[in-house]
Amino acid sequence: MITWKNIATHTYNRYSGNAEMCAVLSTSGKLYPGVKVENASFPLTISEFQSAIFSCLSEGDKPEILYIPAESEQSVPQIWIDTYNLTVEYIAEIPNQPLGTNLTELPQDVRKHLIDLQQFCQIAESNFPVSSLLEVEPGRFLHGVNIELTDWQLGLCAERTAIAKAISLGYRDFHSIHIFAPKGDFISPCGACRQVLVEHLPYKKIYLYHPDGTTSEHTAAELLPAFFNGNSIID
Repeated sequence: MITWKNIATHTYNRYSGNAEMCAVLSTSGKLYPGVKVENASFPLTISEFQSAIFSCLSEGDKPEILYIPAESEQSVPQIWIDTYNLTVEYIAEIPNQPLGTNLTELPQDVRKHLIDLQQFCQIAESNFPVSSLLEVEPGRFLHGVNIELTDWQLGLCAERTAIAKAISLGYRDFHSIHIFAPKGDFISPCGACRQVLVEHLPYKKIYLYHPDGTTSEHTAAELLPAFFNGNSIID
């Protein structure tokens, strides 16, 4: 059973120490926890609302109710309520509903699987789909897709959606990530994603699946040389 106490332990708040969380109940009756995911580059911090709502959307599900801890003083930005027609409830205990996310094994045809995942992309603004598979346990993965809003800065790329989803579920030790986009000559994580990737898996493999059918292997540290990891903030 999911509890607020349990979700609070998942919050990635190494800089502020403030645990902020929520949960989404979908129209299918599934639960999606969401926690704040801080970053050494503070503007790249992912809110608990992004984590929960985008986890739900990335599974092809539809958010319906946004749960907030009863004792919390959090206010929900109106854009989340209006965009997804959410009901907001402040509750002491989370309903005992099944989680909406499941781990999967790496498929034999990774590229095809990444292509199939792009049906869940929310890309009305860019029409540029991206999908990812994040290895959260050896040989076991969670997926992410890019999700956009009319307020461009509130959207997340596929890589950050997967990381936020994984952290909200309690995973911290990531082993690799696979990323695919069907447009362009050579795909690569954007600058914001590179900064988030070096925060969570700086030296693990990043597999890029390019539109021309080729693949390449990198690490976040290679893609963002001389990166700032935030250790000086907490020392």
